[in-house]
Amino acid sequence: GPYFFMAAFLGGIAATALLTVVYRRGLELGSAIQPPQLHDLGKLTFAFCVFWAYLFWSQYLVIWYGLLPREQSFVIHRLSAPFTPLAVLVFFCLFVIPFFGLLGATPKRTPGILAAFAGVVLFGLWIERYTLIYPSHYPRAAELYLGWQEVGIAFAFAGLLLASLMFFATRFPLFQLWQPLSELELLRAPGELPSEPE
Repeated sequence: GPYFFMAAFLGGIAATALLTVVYRRGLELGSAIQPPQLHDLGKLTFAFCVFWAYLFWSQYLVIWYGLLPREQSFVIHRLSAPFTPLAVLVFFCLFVIPFFGLLGATPKRTPGILAAFAGVVLFGLWIERYTLIYPSHYPRAAELYLGWQEVGIAFAFAGLLLASLMFFATRFPLFQLWQPLSELELLRAPGELPSEPE
């Protein structure tokens, strides 16, 4: 449960980073979304990629050393042919590439590089979900099958996401442009005018 949930949370952070870069460029928001904000999104993406690997490893250790046959067969089936390349690809896309790519500050602050790593993470999550689900439905599969159904479902959900984002973006402001009142201004009595500086 926590592994699946945190992988989805990682996907949300990566999608936020990717959409922030897209909105920044498309709406010319370079003055509002600056490198410090991108750096924060990069740090979150980096941290949750490491946390994903930690949860995967801790789950794997318990299953393997606990000699839990049912859980072991689940893992072995996904690490055996024909799913081995996908398992390796998932590990590289969700841990190795983002870990070494986002280790420094410059990639996190550069919009194009951050968007590329966020895209790699999202692609890795899509392959991970495929690897978690597909072998259970086709236990004796001799070869990988990636047909129009798998790709079509992914594109359908991506289209729903983009449609909901466009619906929201055309009706509500994307980010706060007004300055909130400070604490001192909130504590002032109603009708009291601010004092002139001396």
